[in-house]
Amino acid sequence: MGAVRLLWIDLCTQPDVHGLFQLVPTKHHAVRIDRFEDLVGAVHQLHPQLASIEFDYPDKARLQAVPVLARALPEVPLLMFTEYHSEALAVWAFRSGVSDYRVKPITRTTLVRSIEALSEIAASGSQNRPPAPWLPADLIEPAGHLQSPPSTSQKTGAAVAYIAQHFAQDLKRDAVADLSHVSPSKFSRVFRREQGVSFKHFVLAYRIAKARDFLTEPNMSISLAAYSVGISDVSYFSRVFRRLVGITATEYQQRVRPRRQVPLHPYDGSFPQVCPATRHDYPNESPASEHKL
Repeated sequence: MGAVRLLWIDLCTQPDVHGLFQLVPTKHHAVRIDRFEDLVGAVHQLHPQLASIEFDYPDKARLQAVPVLARALPEVPLLMFTEYHSEALAVWAFRSGVSDYRVKPITRTTLVRSIEALSEIAASGSQNRPPAPWLPADLIEPAGHLQSPPSTSQKTGAAVAYIAQHFAQDLKRDAVADLSHVSPSKFSRVFRREQGVSFKHFVLAYRIAKARDFLTEPNMSISLAAYSVGISDVSYFSRVFRRLVGITATEYQQRVRPRRQVPLHPYDGSFPQVCPATRHDYPNESPASEHKL
């Protein structure tokens, strides 16, 4: 995929510290703004083929930018990054028109892959946004995998790093607890306090996040993606994927892997109209215990 015109809206509370814009490949014609009121001018200047909106810890006022951006650029795929994450936020984002949703921190490789996948969607002309709903009342409740910044995870940092390296293997809580030099019972309490969710929930969410990366690859089947992240029960994988991501794995593939590829059309001089915005926990369905995933 060649260069694309990328509009980057940085709504982080500390944009200079948290911004991912510096990782965007230089081959792309990218414009960054950090005030949403600058959107109209940036769109007029760039006429973007792809848009990205980035948060660290979004409040409801900042999140209103998502449906506004989706309506301002109805034919442009929208990529959303956030450091704070919850299931409700992910579901709301997809329903509001976000094409791909990513939880920070992420690698440059993942960022590049996401840009390329959405660039192909733009080229195929297959973007189709649903109407944006109201913000759910519990949107900013600490229900996600990251309740506090990673730097505060002093006791479970080694465990998180181990999960990232061995997510496809048989992960046992007691064995991972040894890395934190605490008893398994204390590890469970500390892990929930520092990461915002249980060890079991965190591992499952991490595996689904990796599966999303795999599903962007050509010829990757859902069953192979499940096996690649350490989940042998494809039916269980499909249920969890839908609960975490908000759409089925098949629907997700259809969003990130267009059916056909055609060259990106040159800017025809038209200008999209900017319109104002309009108006869990997991169930006990896992066959695995918290001691063995």
